[in-house]
Amino acid sequence: MQLDIGQMMERYAMEKWLDTGAALFAIVAAVFWFLSAYGKLPPIVAYWDSTPEHDPFYMAVKFSAKMNRWAAGLSGLSALCVGIKLFAR
Repeated sequence: MQLDIGQMMERYAMEKWLDTGAALFAIVAAVFWFLSAYGKLPPIVAYWDSTPEHDPFYMAVKFSAKMNRWAAGLSGLSALCVGIKLFAR
């Protein structure tokens, strides 16, 4: 099946947007993973019953988990862009 110039230009534009999206999502994911791993953890303090919400170690782990969740989601979007480009050919 032959494609005319207009269809080829549309396909090229779509592939360029998907490549750009994949790259941007991957870069932002790397930033979120860097944020989740950066810095020192505060010392662990033993509590009698449960860890309070304001405990520095608990807050640091919670922040790291949140950044990891965002990074994983953005990596998934990057992979989705690449997959769409692959199957759109």
